[in-house]
Amino acid sequence: MKTINKTLIAIAAFTALNANATISVDDTEQTSFDIGGEILPECKVTNNAATTATALDLSSAEAQRTASISLWCNTGQGTAKTTYSSINGGYMVSQEGKKIAYSIDISGTANDLSLTRDQTVNQVSGKGVDGAEATRSVSVKPLVTGFEYAGTYTDTIEVTVSYE
Repeated sequence: MKTINKTLIAIAAFTALNANATISVDDTEQTSFDIGGEILPECKVTNNAATTATALDLSSAEAQRTASISLWCNTGQGTAKTTYSSINGGYMVSQEGKKIAYSIDISGTANDLSLTRDQTVNQVSGKGVDGAEATRSVSVKPLVTGFEYAGTYTDTIEVTVSYE
């Protein structure tokens, strides 16, 4: 009984699928159908952090290269809105909770940006179909006086890119 039911269901499904494929006398020797899809606009970002990024000389207020940020967008635009933010509100913080402020420079884009709030800049982006990106170096300037507390200070800089 189960075998007969399965066979009947299979025949009914096959018949239903083929009901719309019936050839009529009005059909011709040629047909066509449309195809297509959509690629949504997007930008991509990557970094190549220098080994000095986690070994900054905190006794110096000089700009120190920390990373290379590369962008690519599939929208054909030459720049993209790039937001730099700090998880510690623009401070490197020690385990003891001591803070050292800093600013960042983005080569060819912006200098002395404080990350006490998010900073959005128009940064050059790659735009070719070969995926070639445009790269800018990021340097950190510790805002030190020479009288800071001893300790290891850290922060994380997040970079987000948008095609808008």
